[in-house]
Amino acid sequence: MASPHSRRQTTGAFGNNKPRDISRDFTRPEPAPVDTTPREPSFADKLITFAQPILEQAGGNHTAAKGAMNVAILIWNAAIEGGPKIQDAKATLAKLPGASAEQVEELVTTMVARKTELYPEEKLIVTNFILKFKHKQHQFRVSAVNINPEGVKKADLSDMVKVTA
Repeated sequence: MASPHSRRQTTGAFGNNKPRDISRDFTRPEPAPVDTTPREPSFADKLITFAQPILEQAGGNHTAAKGAMNVAILIWNAAIEGGPKIQDAKATLAKLPGASAEQVEELVTTMVARKTELYPEEKLIVTNFILKFKHKQHQFRVSAVNINPEGVKKADLSDMVKVTA
């Protein structure tokens, strides 16, 4: 059994009375390199850029911003799908309270032209979006489907839809 007298003679964790080196390294590690290569804007970024005129009219109201994004996405999808869908979008927007036929016509025409000008090659149709406002953070998530995949012709696409449906 160990006693205070025998502990002085032992080596190890208990009783080792040799001084230990307790120096620490206080130097900072090198900072991690920051990736400064410019990234391509995401689809959500493109939609926000497209919807900017409508969002500016909505002001700072969160509910109005969600409604403005609904209108912008309706016009975006109609611009991609073409003729009859643009007419359907106009009819839908004309049913909104306080909307006149002239305002709707002007809005849809300018926004379709804006889509063609900004993103002529973009063929993603928005299927769902989430717009959240928390404190001073805003979150915008988009689900979209490519209606014109590369390498697939329109005739092939309709055959594929018939087979899977």
